[in-house]
Amino acid sequence: MQPPKSPAPGAPPGTPPPSALAPPYRIILRSRKAVVTPENSREGQTGGGFIQVTQLEANVVMFHMRGAAAAGIHCKGSAAMQFELTQDFEIVPTRERVLPPRLSLTNWLIGTLLSTDHGGGTAEQAAACSSVESAGHTVLNLCAQPHSVTNCQKLFVNDREGPLEVPVVPCLFTLRQTFALRVNQPPTLHHAAAVADFDPEARLDVRWEDVLKPFRAVPHRDFGFRAILHVVEDTPPPGALAGSATLPPPTPADKRKMPFPDPNDKE
Repeated sequence: MQPPKSPAPGAPPGTPPPSALAPPYRIILRSRKAVVTPENSREGQTGGGFIQVTQLEANVVMFHMRGAAAAGIHCKGSAAMQFELTQDFEIVPTRERVLPPRLSLTNWLIGTLLSTDHGGGTAEQAAACSSVESAGHTVLNLCAQPHSVTNCQKLFVNDREGPLEVPVVPCLFTLRQTFALRVNQPPTLHHAAAVADFDPEARLDVRWEDVLKPFRAVPHRDFGFRAILHVVEDTPPPGALAGSATLPPPTPADKRKMPFPDPNDKE
């Protein structure tokens, strides 16, 4: 068993250790609306389809969208999946005398796109976007670019955007996040398919296993579209305290040196 950590050197008696101090600001989750809309026709299927909001720490929240869509194999088909999230949250200080907060947003997009047909089967992932608004104004906005494959192309997507940071004030905010997948397989004379897989556990039927073989060895644990929201205490601008920090301490008047000898001073 490890001994408890002691307070920092020079701290007043009774000061808790650094690990016990709460972050200067915390994120309080409020109302939420999360919707996943799957679509498919003929030989098309969607799998997964999940939106998860996780408070990793008092001042860190993760928003995760994941799903998969597949079409084809025996005949033509199409499938699509639309993700929409609206999450209200509030930033509040945890103690007095803290600097204003700074809010940061980071996006990760990881998944695979495959087409096995030379005749034009397509798999695409739309722009994956997250934005933060307050009082009707956009505070932060990040988008991962769209990707698509066709004609036997294969693509592993591992994109990151941010972090994008901005100083804010403690108040109510709204995060909006959107993501979409779409696949289409036209009629063909042989077995062909198109798949967009952005889910750690896609839960597609076994008929798609051969199609997914090219990326079977890729770790799927982090598949999906993630947005990380983080709030910290802002730092003062460089040099803000430089003037006062470089001034020498005041000297008592009776010990100051005069520029010229004092005629009344008798030694």
